[in-house]
Amino acid sequence: MAKGDVKLGMHASLWAAEWSREAAELAIPEAAEHGLECIEFPLLVPEGVDAPHSRKLFEKYGVEPTCSLCLPEDKMAAVKPEVAEAFLKKALDKAAETGSKFLGGVTFGALGYRSGKPPQKGEYENIVKALKPAAQHARKLGITLGIEPCNRYETHLLNTSDQALMMLEMIGEPNVTIHFDTYHMNIEEKGIGTALRKCAGKTAYVHMSESDRGVPGTGTIDWNDVYRGLAESGFKGRLVVESFVTLPPEIAAALSVWRPVAKDRHEVLARGVPFLRGLGKAHGLL
Repeated sequence: MAKGDVKLGMHASLWAAEWSREAAELAIPEAAEHGLECIEFPLLVPEGVDAPHSRKLFEKYGVEPTCSLCLPEDKMAAVKPEVAEAFLKKALDKAAETGSKFLGGVTFGALGYRSGKPPQKGEYENIVKALKPAAQHARKLGITLGIEPCNRYETHLLNTSDQALMMLEMIGEPNVTIHFDTYHMNIEEKGIGTALRKCAGKTAYVHMSESDRGVPGTGTIDWNDVYRGLAESGFKGRLVVESFVTLPPEIAAALSVWRPVAKDRHEVLARGVPFLRGLGKAHGLL
């Protein structure tokens, strides 16, 4: 595996509830100081991100930007595909301005929204109507589009690796990848490593999330199984720690985060990051 095939990073929620100029000025230098190679920041409100300012800092400190989002409820792909497509294209343009080559997350729906029924054929068809042209737009920008299966309590649409593989086939665009999250996989999959191996070559992005979304290595995730699955599937991509130390109130409510998941960001950086980096090296990934 060539150097740089796998990079370890951090979600911006470790530092701030939203990606502002101040958040960028705090997070990017500190990430570089701790040897993190990328920062994922949210594009929940694309027009609110100062792209030139962020890009300058990312380039200065040699940290790679990646982006994520969930769709607003009035722009859900399963319900309003044309509106979702327009929103995603706007977010993709902003991601490109910052220098990001990845936009993932719940690109197909709104966090916390469930219809109360299993996913319907028409909902999947609408998601494809939105994501296929969005993926084509992303490809022109040199961006990979990720779809993140989330647990049954946060969405009814895509929960499992099997559903994600089906959606990749339905969209049919080469720059679409599965964006896994070990927190969700711990709930929905028979085994995290098993799912990663099954999706070999189909996933290039993984949220490294503990069972309580706190400090990696302090919960019940079997991290050796995760890394074995990554190594045996020939994973190449980004491993991004997602520890929700700070969240906007509406996202905290959607995710049912009612109490602190870690003492502070320093605990995650001092304990969780070295833990994951050490295991990654032991498995030949980092």
